[in-house]
Amino acid sequence: MNLRNVRGIGKVTLEKLNRININDVNDMIFCFPKKYEINYIDNIENKEINKQLILKAKIIDQPKLYYIRKKLTKLSLSVISSNLKFTVVIFNREFLSKILKSGDEIVITGKFIKNYNTFSSSNLALLSNFKGGIIPQYNLKEISDGRVHNIVSEIFKSDIQISDNLPLFLKNKHNFPDIKDTIRKIHFPQSIDDVKEAKYRLAYEEFLFFGVRIAAIKKMNERLFTPIKKYNIELVKKFINTLPFELTIDQKEATNDIFKDFKKKTRMNRLLQGDVGSGKTIVSIISAYAVITANYQVAILAPTLVLAKQHYDTFLSYLKNFSVNIELLTSETDIRERTEIIKRIRMNECNIVIGTHSLLNEEISFANLGFVVIDEQQRFGVEQRRIIREKGIHPDILMMSATPIPRTLAISLFENTDISTIKEKPKDRKRVLTKIFDFENIEKAFRTVDSELEKNRQVYVICPLISPNENTPKISVNEALKMFKTRFKTAKIDILHGKMSDEEKTSVLNNFYRNEINIIISTTVVEVGVNVMNASTMIILNANNFGLAQLHQLRGRIGRNNFNGYCYLIVDDLAVDLDKMKILEETNDGFVISEYDLSIRGPGEVFGKLQSGIPNFQFANIVTDTKLRDIAFSDAEEILNSRDSVSKQIYSKVIKSIETYNLD
Repeated sequence: MNLRNVRGIGKVTLEKLNRININDVNDMIFCFPKKYEINYIDNIENKEINKQLILKAKIIDQPKLYYIRKKLTKLSLSVISSNLKFTVVIFNREFLSKILKSGDEIVITGKFIKNYNTFSSSNLALLSNFKGGIIPQYNLKEISDGRVHNIVSEIFKSDIQISDNLPLFLKNKHNFPDIKDTIRKIHFPQSIDDVKEAKYRLAYEEFLFFGVRIAAIKKMNERLFTPIKKYNIELVKKFINTLPFELTIDQKEATNDIFKDFKKKTRMNRLLQGDVGSGKTIVSIISAYAVITANYQVAILAPTLVLAKQHYDTFLSYLKNFSVNIELLTSETDIRERTEIIKRIRMNECNIVIGTHSLLNEEISFANLGFVVIDEQQRFGVEQRRIIREKGIHPDILMMSATPIPRTLAISLFENTDISTIKEKPKDRKRVLTKIFDFENIEKAFRTVDSELEKNRQVYVICPLISPNENTPKISVNEALKMFKTRFKTAKIDILHGKMSDEEKTSVLNNFYRNEINIIISTTVVEVGVNVMNASTMIILNANNFGLAQLHQLRGRIGRNNFNGYCYLIVDDLAVDLDKMKILEETNDGFVISEYDLSIRGPGEVFGKLQSGIPNFQFANIVTDTKLRDIAFSDAEEILNSRDSVSKQIYSKVIKSIETYNLD
């Protein structure tokens, strides 16, 4: 059946569908709802603080509109529901001020956040326009949910045939319904149970295909061999004894894990993960030095110039008395020096080379690369990681990440990767006090800034944009600069962002390091690599635009000394943002935060679909659906060993895609 023949699809609609890669009937029915709006009006007698509610209410006074700042307005309505009178507040619904009037009956969605006097609403509709039940939301560009629903309904009225991707033996094993029934339920659920049943079947299928990929990759990587690294343990011990601190138990265990890998014939593929400031870098330095004593070269790959420079300074500082030749190669390296460094790398006159993406250039050839450290590994794509690997003969790989991954998830995602985890932090670290405020209460955060500036401490201000944009309520670096210069008239304030030249960024950061800048207003370029011990306070504007793991990373820039740190997350709408962000108020444990972030957003959103090779699961949640994941992964092994035609097709498809899907 051709899309042109479906009732309700004209020329314009067909063009819109084609623009979002819906080209045939199959594409259309496999375009599933992104989520469901479940609309059942609650009894106000069952109200609770901070509980999501849908309430029927009556407006008892003329609505009032307040202008707070650019692209941020607040509509306030006095209402009565049953016998309870309260104020409803909703943001950025300016048009409703011209529609609503006293006496109107409305339906409000939201929460009582602090008391029963004020209801923070995320959605508001006239009772006459309220649509109850389970409403699929497709969120397609240019095409309304209603139109999509009607098109899919017309397709199902025909006798459409849908091929099943599961082998018959697995369908029978789990008593799965027919795929056509499953897809019908996902588009037209009659109950919550319909949604759950259909999602379970489709989530299983996503896990199964992912499991087959992982199993196939694991088999391929088992065939990779590398020379054993015969390091000089006495020299390594001598180096460790020069450290100005004792390694934590976790650091010692991680180092031992890596050294055991050096003794194996198979290539090391290890993920070293640890929270911000847990001490991963010193583990990589010890490991790099061990490899050098075995007469191999080491490459350290960092995602940013700031982080590469910091690693260079740190490696130089610790290894200065151990006859190690260390080079820094970045976009800032001038042509003459670059040529000399590349020559020294090729002639085996360089032991360690630290760099950014510059290390990936074709002209860089190692004499004897034996060990590669990839810092913030999730910031590098699959292809980039492949390029650095191929600059040696199966060099040992150590990937480092300050975005902690729960162990069960890490094993699922990196089936062929060993995991070392550092959870302990230096003993003198203080907990960073974190508070979430709406923009109207930002002055509370400013008072802390006043107090910290009086103590000669320094402050970060983080913004989601560089330049002002009239089409968004997001605050830019330039707008924040005006705001803070007006409020903190005597403070020395400067800005930092990604569009500045490397020279400009270095100059600003050096001034901040020297405490010649009191407040630095920046984008997320300070997320990793910036280590200013005197910085005690951070204000993140439009904090709801960042993921939880990223907010935790940013917060890690402060509290790096033995005095208290303060982080203020400024949002526009507490009703929308408080629930998903309050975990940052409750804990500084990156593993707890990461697990929660992953459970609500999924690993594809957290780590980046393009960067990590993680599939775009629509139904499966690899963090929370552990039981289903384990079942599907076990069945994946059966697929690899099965001879039926559908299993063979699945395996063949996986093998063809594996080159672009390798999870390292």
